Amino acid sequence: MRRYLKLYGIFIRTTFRRHMMYRSTFYAGIVGQWLSYGATFATLFIMVSKFEALKGWSADEVLLLYGLATLSYAIGAAFFYTPATDLGGKIRSGEFDGSLTRPLHPFVQEMFAGFNFGYISHFTLSLAVVLYALLKLEFGFSAGNVLCLSVMVLGASLVQAAGLIAASVMSFFTVNGNPVLDFLLFKVKEFTNYPITVFPYAIQLILTFLLPYAFINFYPASMLLGKPVPDGFPAVLPYLTPLVGIICFSLSVLLWCFGLRHYKSTGS
Repeated sequence: MRRYLKLYGIFIRTTFRRHMMYRSTFYAGIVGQWLSYGATFATLFIMVSKFEALKGWSADEVLLLYGLATLSYAIGAAFFYTPATDLGGKIRSGEFDGSLTRPLHPFVQEMFAGFNFGYISHFTLSLAVVLYALLKLEFGFSAGNVLCLSVMVLGASLVQAAGLIAASVMSFFTVNGNPVLDFLLFKVKEFTNYPITVFPYAIQLILTFLLPYAFINFYPASMLLGKPVPDGFPAVLPYLTPLVGIICFSLSVLLWCFGLRHYKSTGS
């Protein structure tokens, strides 16, 4: 394990140096992300404030939901977004075949080489929003609560990472494009902008048991704020985010390895 951590550190330093070759572009990208996501946060807050409450969730609580979703995405995507989205292009160009000849497992090789510093802006902005929302909601920042919050965010980050990894598997089978990636990352996840209780019961079931995106923010926020789960759902769900994250991540890695076993080089 120590060897892998040391090796990953070398990959990260190499990636950072590559970014610093074009510093203006790197910093401009961070500022651009701040402006883009900042506008989204502000728009969501203003819109929800007009309704005063959504199924018992106030504007500050909805802001916390979006902040948790963006924070966990920033962490998961910093490690796995680039490997997931670049996999199809590497397979088409033949570059991926190089990972098959190196001493590391191809999954480890791809993940190590894909750390994305661009998510610094996502992380800092979303962390600020989460802290702001919790302060407005008079959340007690005791050592135990902070530890609980950290564990929940880590579990949610694993769910986010699992979605990226699982969606990238389609690249092993479809050379031109990956519609699954767009569907899982941008379409379905839009439901997590709001409490799942505003959606029909069928959608609540899907977001909890089939595509467990509700564990990204809804259930962690429910536990932190002491809010009830949807009618008919097990009361233990808000406490399961870390376990769900580990299970989803493990299954996504196994799925990626399954795709690798069926990989056929394009011959590029």
